Amino acid sequence: MKQPTQEDLSNAEYCQLLFQSELSNLVSNKELSSQIFYNLLEGIKEPRAKLANGEYMDLYLCENLFSTLLPGLESLAKTSEKLIYFSAKEDENEVNRFNPCNFLAEFLMRNNPKYGKNKETHEKFLRYTRKERKTRMIKTGEEIMFKKVTQIFNSKNTKFNKLNIETFVKSLDEELGLKNSLITWEWLEYFRVYKDNQTISLEEFLKAFRKAVLDIHEIDEKTLKQLLSE
Repeated sequence: MKQPTQEDLSNAEYCQLLFQSELSNLVSNKELSSQIFYNLLEGIKEPRAKLANGEYMDLYLCENLFSTLLPGLESLAKTSEKLIYFSAKEDENEVNRFNPCNFLAEFLMRNNPKYGKNKETHEKFLRYTRKERKTRMIKTGEEIMFKKVTQIFNSKNTKFNKLNIETFVKSLDEELGLKNSLITWEWLEYFRVYKDNQTISLEEFLKAFRKAVLDIHEIDEKTLKQLLSE
């Protein structure tokens, strides 16, 4: 079928096809980027509003709605495009009966985000949501967390470098009760510009530690809350 141009379509039809194209690029891309996630957060009115249980409204929506809603909108857009250009073999009555709201509602009811083809998208949203939630938590208790790490760092009375940093991280993991999650992070990659025997300062290590805590999905909100408490 010949690709239609804007001149061939009404404004409504052209906008609908444009919407479908952009949405397909957004949802179908397996490398669903964090930028897409944060663009969604920015689009939510009063993003720091909280629910009765203390959860942020924007994070709740991302974790429980958007991971299913976006694939649903993609499916809706593709179906709408097909119906705009229905062939002679298709029932025109079906086209006339098509209700976008009903279609989307049925899609959401049929597609559990924890299973099936939407599972990958859902898991990515969970990762982005957890990282953003931890970022907000750290902003209010970073000093306490750093104090704990600093005490352990200084107690070793050793100059740390790339040759011994992983051994220290393993010890730090045990003392903080992080269940071997901290040692999974790419510490040597973070300090790749350092020479093997170049000293890693406490300040630089704390920056790396903060990034590791945010990056490691296995360090959940409950674990972080313990790190941030006296």
